[in-house]
Amino acid sequence: MNPCCWTWPKSSSIENTFASGGDELLGLEEKYAYALGRVRAVEVRLMDRATIERMIDAPDVYSAFKVLEEAGYAHSDSSVKEQLPIDEILDEEELKLLRFIKETSPDERLAELVTLRHDYHNLKVMLKAKIYKISSAGAMSRLGSLSAESISQALEEEDRVLPCDFVRAIEKAEAVHSLHPFPEVIDIMIDKEMHETLLERVQTIGIPFLIEHVRREIDFLNLSIFLRAKKMKRDTWLVEHAFVSGGSVDPGKLIQAYEKESPDLLIDVLSGTGYEFIAKRGLKLLEEGKSLSEIERFFQEAVSRTIRQARYVPLGPEPLIGYILAKQQELRIARLVISGKAAGVSKDSMRERLRDTYV
Repeated sequence: MNPCCWTWPKSSSIENTFASGGDELLGLEEKYAYALGRVRAVEVRLMDRATIERMIDAPDVYSAFKVLEEAGYAHSDSSVKEQLPIDEILDEEELKLLRFIKETSPDERLAELVTLRHDYHNLKVMLKAKIYKISSAGAMSRLGSLSAESISQALEEEDRVLPCDFVRAIEKAEAVHSLHPFPEVIDIMIDKEMHETLLERVQTIGIPFLIEHVRREIDFLNLSIFLRAKKMKRDTWLVEHAFVSGGSVDPGKLIQAYEKESPDLLIDVLSGTGYEFIAKRGLKLLEEGKSLSEIERFFQEAVSRTIRQARYVPLGPEPLIGYILAKQQELRIARLVISGKAAGVSKDSMRERLRDTYV
């Protein structure tokens, strides 16, 4: 056996869902009863819109951090914004989320879904550091499950002792980069592998609500790739390699629309998916030479809707998943506001980028 090929543990829940129908769903409700009680106790501490507004209105970074502190984040004694350990404070809050998941969830793999993004981020950082002879210091996440030493060893040695998903990501990124030697190619390929692995894992867990969320994320990513590639006039070969499989929109049909440079064909491909308006808006922004950041906000709005739906499910795993998504969204917003304050971004610009949180 190839020493790299140990895989994520499988669960029989998805097979049982099809075999026993409602019985399996009833089982999920019972399994997540304890988690539901814990979620109801902590979700009231999520930042609401008023708290976010206070952060945005804060006169400086230190004052914005004081708002976070009042919301339960780690205390910082520094009054000098350049010395504020933003990454450490937000990382500690995400570590608290991971501990919460491990303490409450009957399926510990939900915690690994949080760490997965950090693992793939570290793969990108270390692979680019190796290829371009640059330092990875300061860019690594400490929230992944893979150690920097194990990634470094896998990059240097022919016998790569890492889970197969990660080895595959490294090998595909290296192969495509050898043909298109640009740093962004590494990001594109590893992001693709991350999303396809993420979908495989949530399918193994077998919670329909979570599977649908990841598939929607893939759809938005593919649509974003399509529009950004159009804007930057990327060649079809690279775009084809960037599209992620597993969403509700066939990547092959997206490639056909990209090759033919037909806006009407793209809308036809998306017919019935609910994404037609987003595509039309994106194409209009391209035509006007404007930023595509508005398209990214559509996805964040979709996440917010998913969170709200999860909150009102009375039983089952959905409230826990909704809380995880809400906390991740809260951390993203906190990072955007603090970073924006440090960079001198206007309050109006920050408000334009942000949407409602879970509560």
